[in-house]
Amino acid sequence: MQISQDSLFVIVEGKDLDARFYDRVCDSSAVIGVSGYQIWLSEQLEDDSTGVAASGKKAVLAHFEYFKSVGKLTVHSSIGKHSIAFMVDRDNDDMSGGKKRSPHVIYTDMFDVEAEVFVHGSDEEALAVIFSLDKASAGQLARDLSGWVADLANTWKEWITLCVVAKAAGAGCDVGFGRESWVNNPKYGTAEAVKLAAAEKKVATSARRNPSEYNSISARVRKRINSCYTKGNAHRLVKGKWLAPYLVHRVKLHFGEAPVGYRGAEEYVARAYLATCDFREKWATHYRNRLESLL
Repeated sequence: MQISQDSLFVIVEGKDLDARFYDRVCDSSAVIGVSGYQIWLSEQLEDDSTGVAASGKKAVLAHFEYFKSVGKLTVHSSIGKHSIAFMVDRDNDDMSGGKKRSPHVIYTDMFDVEAEVFVHGSDEEALAVIFSLDKASAGQLARDLSGWVADLANTWKEWITLCVVAKAAGAGCDVGFGRESWVNNPKYGTAEAVKLAAAEKKVATSARRNPSEYNSISARVRKRINSCYTKGNAHRLVKGKWLAPYLVHRVKLHFGEAPVGYRGAEEYVARAYLATCDFREKWATHYRNRLESLL
């Protein structure tokens, strides 16, 4: 940092989308462009004592804690001021608790970067590429899919709620954001009462809290989530990894037996959406303003 001409160093957690996503954020800012920036994957930084490099959110936050402890989140040289930004997925930490409070730690506005590109990308443009559709077919599909991210949030509301409760209460069971809903039957149908009751019991019994603490945490989380739904922000609660399969499911419902190529769609659809995101739009100021404030 001290010998670089660049003023901003951006540390990201994931290899799939993050580097390109945050590069486009920085590139959309004239201020950052003039100051100069570098994008670094977390695993490019090795621990000095062990030589170990790691990726993911925990690694990014560990780097933040290290640089904070040695007073090097911002450094000054003969060239000028240099700052580090640590970009991490929100993962509904605002609902369950545990967010770091520092101008150097910047959380996604949606659940994660993947969810960001699905919410802000162009359905019509991305789906035309993924499924090789003509303009008229892509436009009709996009209209049919309108609000599809929120649709999944509403369909899986009970599952999302339990996932956040489990995270907040430290529950160790098969209810969590690492899995798709198993309480809905079929997967994108309604929540089944028996399965939902079983899931709630698993969370409660595996939580690292006494019953009184657990009930208090559960009530607090449910209140926050209900407020999010009431305010029309349910789409902010959905994990990005859940969205690609749901999108393909909806596309298949739209086309029925029509000859459409689905091979590889789930793997590449997020990148197609990223390519259609306009980082000059207002939504990107969530990131741009915070990064510019570090300069």
